[in-house]
Amino acid sequence: MASASPKHTAASLKEQFKTFTDAKQHFRLKARSWQALADKLNAPSVDDLKTQLATLEAQVAKLESENKQLRAHAATGAGFDEVGFWLLDRNFERAKFEDFGISEAATEMESQAQAEYKRLAQKYHPDNGGLDEQMQNLNRLRNQMLSIVKLNGGVGI
Repeated sequence: MASASPKHTAASLKEQFKTFTDAKQHFRLKARSWQALADKLNAPSVDDLKTQLATLEAQVAKLESENKQLRAHAATGAGFDEVGFWLLDRNFERAKFEDFGISEAATEMESQAQAEYKRLAQKYHPDNGGLDEQMQNLNRLRNQMLSIVKLNGGVGI
């Protein structure tokens, strides 16, 4: 959401206008310095702020929904499930296979990767009490494992 570089700088305004008063009159803004004027000119517009607010409100609504799902899941008395937690983590791409109890050997052969996926899918599939987001992340994990198998020249059995 941050802009790459400011459109106006104090130096560019000084080059464009003969006096500070001329610059303030041109933009119809009040400011106490060239830098303050540049800051006002570079401030996000009301429409930009409305767009940012709408995006943040949508993210809050999604997080509230996920929180509601997690509370409902926790209320079932299933207890804390570390793998299930990782499968819900927003930073899932940074998780390591060890976090899921998957050995390094599972990334050496396609059949081992598929077996690990099947083991986790049986536990975290929505039909078995898992959440959709867990299954989506588990599918991403399987794709990562299969990519590593392919890169390592693993043999599918």
